[in-house]
Amino acid sequence: MSRRRPVLETCLPGISRKDGGLTLPEVMIALLVVSSVCISVFAGLSTMSRWALHSAIQSEAHRLLQEEAEQLLGGGYAGFVASPDESITSSVRTTFLPGAQPRFTPPADGSGARVNFTRRVVEIDSTETSRALRVEVEWTWQGRAYSVVCPLFRAR
Repeated sequence: MSRRRPVLETCLPGISRKDGGLTLPEVMIALLVVSSVCISVFAGLSTMSRWALHSAIQSEAHRLLQEEAEQLLGGGYAGFVASPDESITSSVRTTFLPGAQPRFTPPADGSGARVNFTRRVVEIDSTETSRALRVEVEWTWQGRAYSVVCPLFRAR
């Protein structure tokens, strides 16, 4: 009659009943590997969310630029003129807090919770029969200034 092998040896070959488990250095190395993988994953998620937010803000700036360009091109030649700076608070939220009580209170000027854009239309060149304008949208996010620009041309 053959003797049955213990379950531990069947499931994990190389580990016999005599082995009491893993040693302390093995456990420490395993924890080090697992923690370094977790840190890398969380750092990657943080970077991805920051770039996704940056992309959303940039898309909002392009939308504001396109809106102004379409309005200028859709009207008559008399309405195709430069305009002063226009301050726009975006609909893109840069602070999301779970829970009912916010742990962050944005500054009174709103700069901590939303992005403020400045949109302007600048005249580049003008003749009796044509006009060239430039639509600019500027914003500051995380201490860095950004802008998008679109030149427009219209003849009578």
